[in-house]
Amino acid sequence: MNICFYGVGGVGGYYGTLLTKYFNETGKGNTCFIARGKHKDAILEQGLLLKKEGGNEEILIKPNFCADTVNDLPVFDIVVVSVKGYDLESVTKEVSKITDENSIILPLLNGADIYDRMRQHLKKGYILPACLYLGTHIESPGVIFQKGGSCQISIGKDPSYPKFYPEKLLNLFKKADVLIEYFEDVNIEIWTKFIFIASFALVTATYDKTIGEVANDESLGILVKNIMQEIELIAKAIEIELPPDIVETSFSKANQFPFETKTSFQRDVELKGKQSEWDLFGGTVLRYADKFNIPANNTKETLGKLLQNLS
Repeated sequence: MNICFYGVGGVGGYYGTLLTKYFNETGKGNTCFIARGKHKDAILEQGLLLKKEGGNEEILIKPNFCADTVNDLPVFDIVVVSVKGYDLESVTKEVSKITDENSIILPLLNGADIYDRMRQHLKKGYILPACLYLGTHIESPGVIFQKGGSCQISIGKDPSYPKFYPEKLLNLFKKADVLIEYFEDVNIEIWTKFIFIASFALVTATYDKTIGEVANDESLGILVKNIMQEIELIAKAIEIELPPDIVETSFSKANQFPFETKTSFQRDVELKGKQSEWDLFGGTVLRYADKFNIPANNTKETLGKLLQNLS
């Protein structure tokens, strides 16, 4: 089994480490990492170190291959894509060069329309819609730190190939101690996460507040819930059957994070300004709202304020 991890930041680095560790111990496969800059250089020189929450476990691995391009790479059985939303289109076109009709593509990134975005540019292979809750980041080049999140991956069927069941992938990931579960309708999981992450991402980044600060601010808390309600209406229009109390349960998830936690989107905005995933969150909501004629004034005003702040 040959697996390529395209993007080995926090998410790709975490799961890439677990799969590489399993392959190194069993000899049943190979991993290839696609990384950039100093992070790639560190992995080539010393390997990738995963530090888990609490400091009780550290895992150091070396993939079979690490590069910053897919040039001269073979076709892979599985390609795990963990990149930022603004890179997804270009990366998907690159992934098409290392996959065929039998390859499984597993996108592990935020967003509610990732499958559609990828399928536009990737006509071959099985793309498995997915979502996950995982708190990780690059602590320094060659070092991944994991803190928080269930670490579970939720996957579902490829709408283009509904009869395909990814048994080999599921068995492999479980043997590698990856928490993974298959859902007949994974869209419920995807939109449940999107309601939480999109609303808190937009508000935390726009007002430069942590998750705890937003949740404890009356006006900002109301704004988050209003955005959640707009996304809930969109999900209903797409016929995603979310629980009736989805807004309240989603908002309450803020209490599961340390008060000082920043969303990954907020951190990106601080570092990169407009080169962030604002379109993956706010843009997606507004496009769906326009398509279904759903008012989304809270999302529109918040995104507008954010972009104004960045101009």
